[in-house]
Formats: sequence, C-alpha cells, structure tokens
Amino acid sequence: MCGPAQEDEDIAVGEGQPLGVPLSSGGPYFGFMCSKQQHVRQMPGRLVGRTVDRDGRVGYTLTLQAREQHIRRSKATSNICTNQGLLVTAATIHMALLGGEGLRRVALACHANARRLVEKLTSDYLRPRFDRPCFHEVVMTSSLPLKRLLRPLYAHNLQPGYLLRDHYPELGEALLVCATETKTEEDMELYRDYLARAIDKQVSTGCPVQPKMA
Repeated sequence: MCGPAQEDEDIAVGEGQPLGVPLSSGGPYFGFMCSKQQHVRQMPGRLVGRTVDRDGRVGYTLTLQAREQHIRRSKATSNICTNQGLLVTAATIHMALLGGEGLRRVALACHANARRLVEKLTSDYLRPRFDRPCFHEVVMTSSLPLKRLLRPLYAHNLQPGYLLRDHYPELGEALLVCATETKTEEDMELYRDYLARAIDKQVSTGCPVQPKMA
C-alpha cells in the first residue's frame, strides 16, 4: 500500500517473488500467509480453491500447499515441492540479511521509484488509470494504440510493461508498469525518452488518438 506501514495487522498475505527470488519465465514462485502468534492456531491447515477451466468445467485444488505434498516422494511425478522449498529458503536468507529495517527501506525505495516513474511517463497521451493506493505497480492508460507504440521499445531490448487489454478489455489501452528498488534514475529516464520518441513518431504519422478515459 502507498500509505505508511501499519504495525497492528493481525494477518498478512502476499506474493513472495520480490523477496530475493529471481524472475524465471513465470515461475515457480511462492506466496505467504502469516499472523500474530495468538492467531497461529486458527490458521487453516488446508485451503481448497475453486475455479473454472477454459471449457467451463469446475475444478478444485489445494491452494495453500504444493499439489504433491501428500504424495510419497517415490510416487511424485514432478519436483514442484522441491522448487518451492528452495524458493522459500532463498527468501528466508534474503530477509535475514536485510533485517526488518532493511526490508522497510527496500519497500520505501520501490514505492518511491514507482511514483517517480509514473511522474516521468505521465503526459497528454499516457496517464494513471486509477487514483488508489499502490505499491510498485501502476496501471497506465494510453490514448494511442499500445502495441504499435511499444514496438520500438521492444526492439531496443526494453521491457516497458505488461499489456492488459487481452485480460481486462474493459480497461482499453492499458499498461501495467512497475519499478522496484533495482531501478535507477537513469533507467527510468531511458524508458521515458524512448517512449516520448515513440509517442512523437506515432502522433506525427497521424496515428488516431483515442479520447481520454473518464
């Protein structure tokens, strides 16, 4: 969240990938769920998630545990449990080295970088979609076609963000951008400059500009 850190939460859940786990083509990652000591005995041992597959069929799966956690090692058909164990170990070492204050500084740096990135990218053609609390990811909407706009950035080995239109068509031309503690001022300025040139080129060639979203 963008606001000041709270110290009186009873339960916390989150994504563990930023905690010392490198990006790896979509996974494997891990999530976490923790609580104050007095609530530990109330934590569920198993959580079953319900979903629908692409054919509309309902399916259930254990969402708090690896799928083969209850299978004998000799009978398991994948190493998903081992991978998750390694990731949790890496995150534990990462947090132990940082300590509580170090982790807080990393989070503040992520948030500050995200704010600076949004300020640099905001223009007449690109602006934040929502005015709500955030951490280090922000949805930006564009009045220009994003696939065409971002093509030159990909050609220069830049990863400008994640296009959301296929998954959230109601957002229109929407781009999820992120800035972590690893990004420098020079990184963000490089992104801004390439994007500004791409915008200027699209506008100068008569690319249709969509009306601004409310």
